[in-house]
Amino acid sequence: MNSPMPAYSQLMQTVDLAPSNQEARITLGNLLLAGHASDRAAAQANAVLALNPNNADAYALLASVAQTNGQKDEALKNIQKALSLDPKRANFHNALALLEAETPGDEANAEQELAKAASLDPKSATSHLLLGGLLEKKGDIQGATQQLLAAVNAAPKNLEAREALASLYYRSGDKAKAEQTLRQAVEDNPDQEAASSILAQFYVRSGQIDQAETEFAQLTSKYPKSSAIKITYARILFDKKNYAKSSSIVAQLGKSDAGNPEVQTLNALLLLNNGKIDDAFTLLKQAGKDNPSNVQIQLLLARVATVKGDNATAETALREAARLSPGNLEAASGLAQLAIRRNDPGTLSEISEKTIQTHPEFADAYLWRGMAESSRKEFDKAENDFQTALKKNPESAAAYFELGQLRLAQGKVPEGQAMLEKSLEKDPNSARALGLLVAFDMRAKQPAKAIQRVQAQIAKSPSNGAFYNELAVLQLQTKDLQGGLASSQKAMQLSPGSPDPLRTFTSAEVALGNYDAAISAWQTWMNAHPNDAHGPEMLGTLSEAKGDPPKAMDYYKKALQLDPNSAVSANNLAFLMVENGQNVDSALSLAQTARRLLPDSPQTADTLAWVYYYKGAYGAARDLLETALKAAPDDASMHFHLGMVYAKLNDKSDAQVQLKKATALAPTTKVGKDASAELTKLG
Repeated sequence: MNSPMPAYSQLMQTVDLAPSNQEARITLGNLLLAGHASDRAAAQANAVLALNPNNADAYALLASVAQTNGQKDEALKNIQKALSLDPKRANFHNALALLEAETPGDEANAEQELAKAASLDPKSATSHLLLGGLLEKKGDIQGATQQLLAAVNAAPKNLEAREALASLYYRSGDKAKAEQTLRQAVEDNPDQEAASSILAQFYVRSGQIDQAETEFAQLTSKYPKSSAIKITYARILFDKKNYAKSSSIVAQLGKSDAGNPEVQTLNALLLLNNGKIDDAFTLLKQAGKDNPSNVQIQLLLARVATVKGDNATAETALREAARLSPGNLEAASGLAQLAIRRNDPGTLSEISEKTIQTHPEFADAYLWRGMAESSRKEFDKAENDFQTALKKNPESAAAYFELGQLRLAQGKVPEGQAMLEKSLEKDPNSARALGLLVAFDMRAKQPAKAIQRVQAQIAKSPSNGAFYNELAVLQLQTKDLQGGLASSQKAMQLSPGSPDPLRTFTSAEVALGNYDAAISAWQTWMNAHPNDAHGPEMLGTLSEAKGDPPKAMDYYKKALQLDPNSAVSANNLAFLMVENGQNVDSALSLAQTARRLLPDSPQTADTLAWVYYYKGAYGAARDLLETALKAAPDDASMHFHLGMVYAKLNDKSDAQVQLKKATALAPTTKVGKDASAELTKLG
């Protein structure tokens, strides 16, 4: 049923309950070998030999283990032992033939072994397939074709034989026969999704996507009850961006095959294409429950969860995909990105080591390990890994980016900038490289250079919404409010699913005094993303800025209903609650949540301290505020709060210092006026 993990679990239980069950141990060993656990596979074979020294299957398994580990002589010895014990096993002769085919001069012996295997098991396609490959390698195309035709005749349902024959025709220049072979495979197996998929892949590889649409339209008409053909047709239409027609077919499939993972995946992709991220997310979560062993659903769920910012669900889905498919690179890459985002070098190092072990040529794994080493300031090790990644993929923009960051961390600024520019050259859409270069321009007090740099990159990649957002941020920093507004609107147009351009647009409108325009934009976002906490969180912030605390609190509560870990909403709601005479204990719980989620934020320290003030815990409030002001020395509100705390602790002189500071920093604001009033009271 293509469910290896449940099979593995049941076999493990069988072996635990009946250690002498030799068949179970051999099956488990082969499954372990398929999962790259060669040592554990060998342990099962040796356990069988301890029970029965003449078990041929155990020697065959040891031969496979040795071959996997590159020990050819050991593999030959074990498969020959297996054949001496059971000379009529076709698969043993096939295994010996494969080993002999690797040795120059032994090809004739390999052919004899394969012929023997074919005579022992005439209904098996394997021997004919292997012999066909051997003959093609010798240049005997006619002989290879005959063997592959024999493979098809021996096992008409064997799609591997059909695909091998079609590939041989294609390599020989006969595309028509290749197409006919694969089309016949679909006609003979209309209910096998794999058959339709192989034909579709042929059209894609040969650049005949229009022909694919025509052929599958005809096949769908000829086999109207075949879900497999309809699924492939819908996917072809989706790839051709004919979303309306693809949706129509998927809707039909939803009535008859709603639980089919391919149907659920297509439905989710169509929802995503229509911007219905939340609906796609809900569908994929249910699809994961319906098809717990489907790797692709877990990977797509992880991608959608990442877009939504739901890292917990993304990580769960990725770990499940990695469990179902050990060594899966997409799962490893997703887990690595999560580890990078949460600055977890330990997990990143673990993922990279496992990936290098199973995929030593995968360049990104060396990047991950280098990033973990760099975070631990093991710069020499990081340098070696980044250079290894670059050797394995000389066009890697990410490798140049990491080398650039490493040079900057070492204080080699010109070299670092050169590496970042090289990264941007390799990937003109790299927002990370551009952002870091712009940051150095701004640090050098060269805003004009930063803006010119971004504009030059936009000229190269005019459809990159992140670049327009970067430009908008720079324009706002240089007080070009109208320019920032226009650039943020362009960024929103190019990246409608991202909240970042909308935040920049909000900053521009607020700076221009247009609160209502910003609120309207976020209300539109919230309506389009009803399950996303970003909308109510921002509407709460804007309502608070407009001086409407009740409405702000309602929005913050809604955001927390959607995402209990919304730190900003928890923090701001806690502050407004104590400011407006609401339940202090509830405010304390929210402030503690915000502080736990953002432990280094001076704002969460300020809010928790202010709640402590209302609780009468003045010492704890003082400690938090004194620490917070080191990170935000010009925050008038924090100076005011610390002044109030000092007053409660009967430290009049320090209270006056803090209140005067608050008044000086924000004389015309409510905070400044409140501080001035408290100074008067202190005398």
